[in-house]
Amino acid sequence: MRIAMLSVHSSPLGRAGSKDTGGMSTYVRGLAEALGQMGHRVDIFTCAAGSNNDEIQEIAANVRLVSIATGLATLEKNELYPHIAAIAGSIDNLCRTNKFSYSLIFSHYWLSGCAGRILKQRWKVPHLIMFHTLGQTKNEACAGENEPLLRLEEEEMLACESERVIVAAQQEKERIIGYYDLLPEKVVVIPPGIDRDLFYIRDKAKIKAQLGFGEEKVILFVGRIEPVKGLDLLVQAAALLPADFDFRLIVIGGDDRSRVIINQLNENAAKLGIAGKVIFRGLIAHQDLPLYYSAADITVMPSSYESCGLVALESLACGTPVVAGPVGIIPELVSTSVVNTPVYMVNDRNPAAWAAAIKKALALSHAHAHSNPIPISQAAVEKTLAPFNWTQSAGHFINECQKL
Repeated sequence: MRIAMLSVHSSPLGRAGSKDTGGMSTYVRGLAEALGQMGHRVDIFTCAAGSNNDEIQEIAANVRLVSIATGLATLEKNELYPHIAAIAGSIDNLCRTNKFSYSLIFSHYWLSGCAGRILKQRWKVPHLIMFHTLGQTKNEACAGENEPLLRLEEEEMLACESERVIVAAQQEKERIIGYYDLLPEKVVVIPPGIDRDLFYIRDKAKIKAQLGFGEEKVILFVGRIEPVKGLDLLVQAAALLPADFDFRLIVIGGDDRSRVIINQLNENAAKLGIAGKVIFRGLIAHQDLPLYYSAADITVMPSSYESCGLVALESLACGTPVVAGPVGIIPELVSTSVVNTPVYMVNDRNPAAWAAAIKKALALSHAHAHSNPIPISQAAVEKTLAPFNWTQSAGHFINECQKL
């Protein structure tokens, strides 16, 4: 098959943790590469590269990144909507000029879906969509979010019009069916994979020393710095840990556009008496992420909403326990996890409950470290992460495409 993937507002080669780059980019890149290895050809279209000319580059076997020169790369993603028709037109013109044709369109995020709807009509091919986050859920889950009615209306129309809605977790499938009254077979769960050549168990003590950490406990947060990710809750919970507890909260993610929120978090940390214990490391290269997961004693994912939660999978693959809310794939991990694969699920937004879970997870991590330098066994990791395989995900995706 020839597959056109649309990722209009975010490049899959963007830096993870920046404002518009996160789990979606990892999913797009991982699935595309797996499809390419199976012999299918994938073109990923984006406007986020900011080049002055259209560019086509091969980024993996049978996978190309097609950067459309629209002059819109500096716009915020929510400013792109009035330009969607022009973006779709530019993609169509490039494809006609180069005689590119596709078996189907797979759009990622609602903005891409709006462009995909136009191209579906022009190319007469099926249209699949993956929202990655839903505006309605963000608004319901987090008071700090205010997604516009326009987005909510477009997401409902796209869900109803598209041939398939792809989701990463069962929880998201149930939510979409409930919102839009869709037939269950129209919403398909295709879990993400994990790059096991990158994310694997390492020697924790050695990596801690390499990154300059001492004997203190390392609590890790990885993600974009925005209200729905719940970093304010984590700072409050950290402040409730015992006064003599030696820890550092390491925050990976955020860019210059996150500066206002970061400043607020720093001020709150100072008021709560833990200013020196909260350290913002900013963006780091994707290939360096496993070092931080490996050095951490626990990873905390305090999001009020996740459509997936790749951070949890990456952390577990590196042998580090996870504390998270009942979001994305976390309930599935808790229900299927095996002994010695700690995933601690906190069911409310009370900082005291999060502090208790963090303390419990750190205590267990410490106990394991005394008997075994690896807090989670390799066998437990393999069994828990078995469903999260990009080759398996790509096979499931192609099966759905063939039905269409």
